[in-house]
Amino acid sequence: MKYCHNKSDIPKEPHFAIIEFTSVYIPGDERSRTNPGHGYPETTEYYSHYIAFSYEGEWKAAIEKYMSGSNKDNFVAIRVNPVKIKTSVTIEIT
Repeated sequence: MKYCHNKSDIPKEPHFAIIEFTSVYIPGDERSRTNPGHGYPETTEYYSHYIAFSYEGEWKAAIEKYMSGSNKDNFVAIRVNPVKIKTSVTIEIT
């Protein structure tokens, strides 16, 4: 199991993954409630976490754990087959 925090953390070979969705509530400050337009209002920040697995058994065990807990509606389980993207530059002089 590997938590991927950056693009470079995601395995380049086929693997299994869980994407977990979470949110954080940030209450506004008192000034925004008593003086609209001042301070900062309440907000909810949304996040996703990418967890990569090399082995199918480990991935399935993690899915079972999610399904038995309170997070069963906040994740997706996927099989990943990364593609290689090639780019080229063509220069044409007329």
